[in-house]
Amino acid sequence: MIIDLSAPLASIEVALQRLGRKTLLRSLQPGLSVEAVQSSLEAVGLASSPELEALYVWKNGTSTAGGVTLDDIHLFPGFYLLSIEDAIANYKAFVTDSRWSLGWLPIFANGGGDFYVLDLGSLSERPVRHFRIEGSEHPIEFSSLGAMLATLAAAFERGIFFVDPNGFLEMDDLAFGGLAAELNHDIDWWQG
Repeated sequence: MIIDLSAPLASIEVALQRLGRKTLLRSLQPGLSVEAVQSSLEAVGLASSPELEALYVWKNGTSTAGGVTLDDIHLFPGFYLLSIEDAIANYKAFVTDSRWSLGWLPIFANGGGDFYVLDLGSLSERPVRHFRIEGSEHPIEFSSLGAMLATLAAAFERGIFFVDPNGFLEMDDLAFGGLAAELNHDIDWWQG
């Protein structure tokens, strides 16, 4: 079963077009089949999730080939979408790290070792955690991938994410914190 993430993904894509993020839009790779996502994850012992499948059916991450800079390919400020292949490669690289937990699949990366990971280790919930390479705690920031994408879409719609005069995708941090608290009232991280 595919979870319908089409509304937030379409909203994000329209916002990126409106903001002139042409390099990113060209760098987003065509989506995969559900079967391809499932078999890729099964190969490393991970169970898939309907939301993850919906994301990778939409786009298989971002190509970093051709001399693009990380700033040019950010899907939201500071982070780009990993391909399923890159997500699995990063998973393999970190799975033995004492700060990592089995089942954390990195989905968005900043290029410096920080990730948003989908916690596939839980049977009932699939929260999104923010793994910070320099941190020892990696809090849940969203109850699901759908909640994260809905929050990102709303941030674009409200102008909280914007392109600065130098062409970089930026955000109003305080406004984003308020929006995230409003939309994710069940998550302690945003209520503090």
